[in-house]
Amino acid sequence: MYSQPVSCSSIIAQTTRPFVSFHQQLGCFHSDWHQHKWGQFIYAEKGCIHINSREKHILIPGWYGVWVPANTEHQIWSNHSQLSIRSVCFPVTDNVASLHQSIVVFPISSLLREMIHYTEKWSHGPNNDGQALTFLRAFQDLLPEAIEKSIVTQLPSTNHQKLLPVITYIHAHLAQPISFMWLASEFGFSARTLSRLFTQQLGTSFSSYCKIARIMRALELIEIGCDNVSQLAAAVGYESLATFSNNFLEICGHRPLQFIRSKRTKWLTR
Repeated sequence: MYSQPVSCSSIIAQTTRPFVSFHQQLGCFHSDWHQHKWGQFIYAEKGCIHINSREKHILIPGWYGVWVPANTEHQIWSNHSQLSIRSVCFPVTDNVASLHQSIVVFPISSLLREMIHYTEKWSHGPNNDGQALTFLRAFQDLLPEAIEKSIVTQLPSTNHQKLLPVITYIHAHLAQPISFMWLASEFGFSARTLSRLFTQQLGTSFSSYCKIARIMRALELIEIGCDNVSQLAAAVGYESLATFSNNFLEICGHRPLQFIRSKRTKWLTR
């Protein structure tokens, strides 16, 4: 599948305005590694967006938003052919702590959704920059409350040479039960050593890592049309539907069926 390269560095460098508004149906794409002096809000429609930072891999489900603080090095990509991306970069006031901390994913209210759609008018050429900045300050003021409802669709990254093959195996086999003891033996670790590596290198346990990875995979499957909860649970390695539903609720704030129905409604109204 072809992935369109997008140079976010060039888009930022070429702007002569005190903000950037970017709205485009990109489909499958990948950006360069970049950072900018402004905060960035990104909204995904009809597909997931992935963000890599130096410490984490973050998944943004369709119809969700993500905030990227200023001066955060990151890369953006998607493998969804119908994806539309909406983004604004703008200066952020210093007194909003939650906008200066870390990348965060959160559901978007109807008001924020309409506001981000409104900013598309600024992506087509000259406009009243003062009016736009006033609007973006109002937009900024709504973000802290939205961020309070953030979801944990992110996994820590590592460059540890012995741990990387283990992580690769986990992601390739999320549809199957994965025994920690077998995994340690297969990759030449004692159970204690592998457990310590997960804690030291990733800051989490093996079970927590797998739980989040499975739910992130489920979110991707939902985006490509899997809307049967039982099939979805089985596809990401759950034998217990109740456990899958509880873990999905813990991470996403909704039961799987509720999440799917909400997403279906948004597809029909856009």
